[in-house]
Amino acid sequence: MVAAGAHSASADPLKPATTALGWDVNLDALLQVDAVPYAQGSVDDLNPGNGEPLNEETILVRRALLRAQAHRDKAFASIELESNDLNGPVTRLLGAYVGWSEPATHAGAPPIVTVVGGLFLIPFGAEVPTNLRDKPFLEVPTWANALFPGNYDGGVMARGAYGVARWTVAVTDGAPSGDLQWKGRDPQSSYDLIARLGGVIDARETAGRPRVDFGISVLTGKGFHPGIQPTKDSIVWVDANGNGMVDPTEIIDVPGSPGEPSVSFSHDAIGGDASVRWCLQGAGGGWAFAEGVIAKNLDRGLVYADPIAGGRDVRELGYSAGVVQDATEWGQFGARYDRYDADRDAATQGGLMFVQTKQIFSTLSVYGALRWTTTRLQLQYDHNRNPFGLADNGLPTTRGDDRLTIRAQVKW
Repeated sequence: MVAAGAHSASADPLKPATTALGWDVNLDALLQVDAVPYAQGSVDDLNPGNGEPLNEETILVRRALLRAQAHRDKAFASIELESNDLNGPVTRLLGAYVGWSEPATHAGAPPIVTVVGGLFLIPFGAEVPTNLRDKPFLEVPTWANALFPGNYDGGVMARGAYGVARWTVAVTDGAPSGDLQWKGRDPQSSYDLIARLGGVIDARETAGRPRVDFGISVLTGKGFHPGIQPTKDSIVWVDANGNGMVDPTEIIDVPGSPGEPSVSFSHDAIGGDASVRWCLQGAGGGWAFAEGVIAKNLDRGLVYADPIAGGRDVRELGYSAGVVQDATEWGQFGARYDRYDADRDAATQGGLMFVQTKQIFSTLSVYGALRWTTTRLQLQYDHNRNPFGLADNGLPTTRGDDRLTIRAQVKW
């Protein structure tokens, strides 16, 4: 039987292949339509800052993916497009890469070495490089969305296997596709170095034995603080008395500024991940997992980390853990808890003392799903806690942001 969350590779039906210029080409697609009947933070109004609707209870196309994969001998390539209407209809390039692999000497084993170049999933940990088609939960944990927004980045990667060992080394731009500030465009010539060393112990061929995956990942690189352009001295007239005439006391001299140069800063991360898969007779496969990461100045998607602007390093901590279990071939259920501390040293002035103001996001997700071949109908409730609320006395507080989502998904 197939373990939960691993259906796309082995449970999907064979797809017809076409041949063009000597390449075998496969096409596949994924469509996700979401209905949100309840969102605790939804308001029937507009954002006064940008005029965007604040209503989150809606029906939308969350994702529509179209992928073309080609291979010829040891070479391969992939192009993937994504469309959605989260903020109006948008179509963009999700991933595109070329590669070469040296197959293993015996059937069923992963390639000895694979080299990939282009726009690919960032190979840090287990959650971030997992394809959307293989994720049982609706969205990624908060820490993954903050530290690796968009999941994709441009670069070169090598990965391989030897016995139970698995390794990956990659050099990437360091500006993921979902970066809030740079939108995937790298503002500097430095690169991020990412490496993961792990292993797979697969004893499922023996009755009652599980498969265990584990690994340790590291990242080091540079972030970018944009400078400020210099300004000239200027004169400003403020008509303080409203008489429409220039009085000497209404002339204000505004001195110029020498500006500030752009500066690079270091960002780093270390993480660990582990999972165990099993198969229960009659019920089906199951999967338990846990992953954590400690980072410095790496948030690029939620609370943007800029130690130059803040005058100190920003330390982040995130982790997630959960379990998924099949209920025969027709159903599946799961639960996951994730927690993300965007700034472990955050504090604010409270009178004569500094008051700790933790920026902690947490989500408890519970779902149930019905499945038929490659069709999936999923009901998921997310119990979210958002630290960016204010109490009645004006002090920072954590507020609820729960959400109920119904998703219809089809792969073909």
